[in-house]
Amino acid sequence: MWQLLIPGHFNGSIVANKGFIEQFAPPGTLILDAKWVSIWGGMQSTMQCLAQIACVFVTDRFGRRLALWLTWVLLCGSIFVESFATTNEGWLGAKLLAGSGIGAMQATLPLYINELSPTQIRGFFTEAYTFWYVTGQLMSAVTLQRLGITRPYDFRLAIYTQWGMIGGLAIIYLFLPESPWWFMQKDKVDQARKSLTRLKGGVQDYDVEVELAVMRNTIDEQRIRAKQQGAVPLRMIFSGLNGKRLIIALWPKLQQQFVGLSVFNNYATYFFQVAGNKDPFLVTIILSCCQLISMCFTMVLVDNWGRRPLTVYGYMVTTAADFGMGATGMYDVAGSPQIGGLLVFFACLATFSTTSSSAIGYAYLSEIPKQDLRAKSAGWGLAIPNLFSIMFSFVTPIMIKGVTGTSFAGWGVRTAFFFGRCSADHSNTLADLSACTGTIVCAIGWFIIPETARRTPAEIDEMFETGVALRKFKGHVTQVQIDAQEREEAEHRTI
Repeated sequence: MWQLLIPGHFNGSIVANKGFIEQFAPPGTLILDAKWVSIWGGMQSTMQCLAQIACVFVTDRFGRRLALWLTWVLLCGSIFVESFATTNEGWLGAKLLAGSGIGAMQATLPLYINELSPTQIRGFFTEAYTFWYVTGQLMSAVTLQRLGITRPYDFRLAIYTQWGMIGGLAIIYLFLPESPWWFMQKDKVDQARKSLTRLKGGVQDYDVEVELAVMRNTIDEQRIRAKQQGAVPLRMIFSGLNGKRLIIALWPKLQQQFVGLSVFNNYATYFFQVAGNKDPFLVTIILSCCQLISMCFTMVLVDNWGRRPLTVYGYMVTTAADFGMGATGMYDVAGSPQIGGLLVFFACLATFSTTSSSAIGYAYLSEIPKQDLRAKSAGWGLAIPNLFSIMFSFVTPIMIKGVTGTSFAGWGVRTAFFFGRCSADHSNTLADLSACTGTIVCAIGWFIIPETARRTPAEIDEMFETGVALRKFKGHVTQVQIDAQEREEAEHRTI
């Protein structure tokens, strides 16, 4: 989790630093060129999306551990360029490397965590991924805020702090084992046995040969079905049952884009300013605390209460919060402390619920796909929602602030209606066309998101193969469970 404290957290906030502006603003001005700011953000997001797709080929061919080292090299390169860049083009190079590193990390780390974690607490460790990522965001905000007070023109000092983190990460990587699932996928049984023994050898009554047999059977059955289908491996991800599993796996991450993440996350400062709060640092602290509290609850509940209710109900709460935010925009928010307080409350509520539901998306991406397609499915499952993220990054500013030189002045706070109800303003033709996107994706999610908590890969495969209704996964007793129970009873009778 140390890696999550490093990547890209200074990217958005550092552009407001006085020293950064002095270095990269056009000569004779104290304002960054908006074109370059847009290019930095857009190209980083693009590289992040491409890396999520490309890194999975490294993950599958050379192993999870090597892919993590590739992530380290990309992030290290990003920090190196940031430390010495003096031109807009140089900073763009740093953003290209940062985007690649973050994308590779997102495609590899949740998968690695899933394959190494015990089934009973797999959700806890997967959600810890987001917890530490949010912690990194909070740490970067505090660092830049203090730097802005004590040494406002020394922006590289914040960048230099990342070298300590990246160095510590290298030491940790030296001791990480390779995934036993990847070893078994490559028929390296002895290495898989060593990896499992290293990970779980000290657990009482643990039998490494039993787990190896389960892994072997799971992978063999998947290979038999793949051979029968006769499809090209990459095409298999998008076709038939595998395509259905990919849609289910990516849906929670896709939902976050259509319930208004771009509004209450990227433009939270704008909403708080409308409500009368002019301190962006305080906004960051408030929202980061909402996210951390949300992740604490999620980590505790994800394996006990389950993935499905936290995801489905969480996004429903977000959609309701969207409606609440939009409703405040129908009144004079700036002139009413009470209405302004409601706006802040709904923005915090949306952040709280979406953080939890979105984090569980990583669990679905690493649990729903078949083992032999898991890495590729995880990469595509992240990249596809990110394409919509890039789209909303261009569209949302227009919806909020309008288009200069046209009659469309923007919806302002009422933009939240786009994600929470069927129209934003009946007096505006464009707003009349807006669909309640949050309601639509939540309705679809209700029917397609299954419960996978404490299920082994073999159990999940069986339920998909036998056509168990998605909403009935939780109570279904699989043949894998029956066989395991019969073996335990036989062992007790022998004793």
